[in-house]
Order: sequence, then structure tokens, then C-alpha cells
Amino acid sequence: MPIKPARHCHRWTRLALLIAALSAVQSAHAQTDDTTPFYVGASLGVAHVSNVYRQSNAANDDTVTSAGVLGGIDTKLGRQHLTVDGSLQSNRYSTISELNNRSYTLRSALNWQTVGNLSGVLSAKSDRSLADFNIGSGVDPILKKNIEREDEYQALVRLGVLTRYTLESSWTHRRRDFTASEYDRFDFEQNTGSLGIYATPGGNVRLGLVGRRTKGKNPHYPIGLALDPQTAQVVVVSVPNDYTRDDFDFTTKWSTGGRSTLNTRISRSKSKNSLDDRLRDFSGTTGAIGWNWQPTAKLQLNLQYARDTGQESVVQTADLNRVYTTYQLGGTYAVTGKVSLSAKASRNRATRTSTAGAAVADALDDFKTYNLSMRWAFTRGLSLGCQYDRASRNSSIAQYVYTASSYGCTGQAIFF
Repeated sequence: MPIKPARHCHRWTRLALLIAALSAVQSAHAQTDDTTPFYVGASLGVAHVSNVYRQSNAANDDTVTSAGVLGGIDTKLGRQHLTVDGSLQSNRYSTISELNNRSYTLRSALNWQTVGNLSGVLSAKSDRSLADFNIGSGVDPILKKNIEREDEYQALVRLGVLTRYTLESSWTHRRRDFTASEYDRFDFEQNTGSLGIYATPGGNVRLGLVGRRTKGKNPHYPIGLALDPQTAQVVVVSVPNDYTRDDFDFTTKWSTGGRSTLNTRISRSKSKNSLDDRLRDFSGTTGAIGWNWQPTAKLQLNLQYARDTGQESVVQTADLNRVYTTYQLGGTYAVTGKVSLSAKASRNRATRTSTAGAAVADALDDFKTYNLSMRWAFTRGLSLGCQYDRASRNSSIAQYVYTASSYGCTGQAIFF
């Protein structure tokens, strides 16, 4: 149960660039119900972004206009339930036109079940967006367009639904790449398989024991620098690194009267790298805690904490021997039936368990984000959302230190 900063934790630095896409998909999905099996719509958003390139000592503000189309399906096919959500955005900068880009988000899931106690989920998601300009981990901040693409496919099979014991097995495939060669070290693909048994000793308590194995590859892991004889420039030398990770999880879920739910995971984790002469393997305890609380009908609060390696926590999947601790605190308040307010704060802090042979030199990486947003639903199909974001980063490497903020609004129209 690692914390995934939505599309990342860790992608808060791109919120201003994708403000229209994310709010459109989430709001549209929330408005779809069983009586409306499909929807189409459009969105238009404007955001002002400070410190676009996330530099430590430069001012590069700009205004981004995002126009998009969106659509989705939410329907039942007998015992099966199909959902599809997608959006396509055109993002235009008023000054830094070389960063103009198209982004998209696509989510789909098929919840299936048989006559007996066998059920499962088939899901897929794909994202394309502008990547962080200041990602750290040994890479100098870049000042050019860099598109990040990420895909994930998952299959889950569950035996036992309304029974005391449930057996679950899953397979997940993830891959990520970037168009900028400077980010080659963050490309990866991996497959994860799991098998777990869950018990419900009481109506409000669920316990689980899960075994997981992950096999992945970093096709361009950096191992040093060299002089290119043709261009006389210093280039990064990289080689493939194959890795495996084994986890044994103990999970709990405790619900108290529907008002509060506490989820925990404690894992014994061990990873091994093919570049064992340059990377020390990780062995230790990882885990996560998630708490959702609804003290009143209008107020919802949530708190999450995770301790895990870079392979599971953030975009820096190449950080194989680095441990991240992540906190997220958020809340939503329904002012009226049509107006709601939300706030969120997060912190992602990294430490290194070993520096032997490490290609990444920074010993400190502390990233904080804050978000305030408001949504006003004029009607079922028309809404307006506004938000303010602030991000700050502290690092032992001076060029990675920065602060940035953004604010903007997005309107959307949905047709059912």
C-alpha cells in the first residue's frame, strides 16, 4: 500500500500543466451513475505558473491555457461492470511556446464475477504529460520539452467474496519512458506477481498475508562519465540493470461504524540488482498506514504515511538503494450541495542506505507540496474548479533547491 502521489506523489510539479485534464476526468467520473452509461464533454482551463523550469535562482513565469475533450463509459454487462474514462488536452504557453504539448489520460476497468465465488478485475491505464524539469538524482535541470509516458496493466483474481477467507492473486505490468535522453536513467519496466490470503475474523476487521515478487529492468542505469571522441563532450555511460524484489506483507483493514477506516501494511522487503558490483542490495522493513475519517456528513479527512524505496515510491525508480518517507494529509468540506473545498499537504523525504558505487550523489532530498481547491457545480453537467498549488524542494545539491507555485481555474461541460 505505498503512497502514489497521484499520477506519482510525486507529480505535484506538473499539476499546473495538467490542471484541466485531472479535474475533468475526476469530476466527470464522479457525476456518472448507473442511469447514464456514457458521457462526453469539454474543458477549458487557465493557470499561471511561477518558476516553470523549477530553477533555484531564475524567474520564468508563464500562463498556460489547456483545452480538452473527455468522455467515458460506466455500464453493467450482466454480472460484469465496465468503466472507461479518458481525456485529451492541448496545453499552450503564452511565452515559452516550445513547451506546448498534448497530454492525455486513459483509465479502464472491467470488474467481473461468475455464478460462484470467483471474481476479479482487469484494468489498464495510460498517461502522457510534461515531465518534471528538476528531478534531481544526478540529472541537471533541463530547459526543454520532455514528455513522460507511463502505462500500467493489471489482472486480479479473487476466490471467495462473502466468505470468511479470501484468496487473491494478481499480476501487474508497469513501464515508463521519457523523450529527453537526459532522463534515460529513469526508464523502467517491471512485472509484479502476488498471492495472498485474507481472513475476516470480525465484521469490521480484515487481515492479510501476501507474498509479492517483482522483476524489472532499468535499461539505462548510469555507471559513470566518459569523453565522446567524436563530439569531445562528456557523456553519461549507462548499462542495463536487472533487479528482483521480494516482499512478504502483513496487512490489516479496520472499519469503525463506517465513519473511520484504518489500513496498514508492514513488509519485509529484499531487492537484488544485477549490477551488484556498483549497487548494494536493499534489505529492510517497509510499510504504509492509511486513515480515512468522516467525522460529519460534510467533512472528510485522510492521512497517509509510507516508508519504501524509490522503486515503489516516486518517479526516481533508478533510486534502488534509497529509502523515501512520504506523508500526505488531506480533507474535503462540502460547504453546500454544490460547493466544496479541499486542502492537501504532502512531504517526501529521502535518505540513502548505502553510498558505495552510487551514481547519484545527493544525500538529502526533501520535497513539500500544498494544495487548496474549490469546486462549484452549477448543474449536473456544468462546473467550475479553481486551485492554488505550491511546491518547495530542499537538497544538499544547490541546483535542486527551488520553490514554485501556480493558480488557475477550469470550467467543464458534460453531456450525458
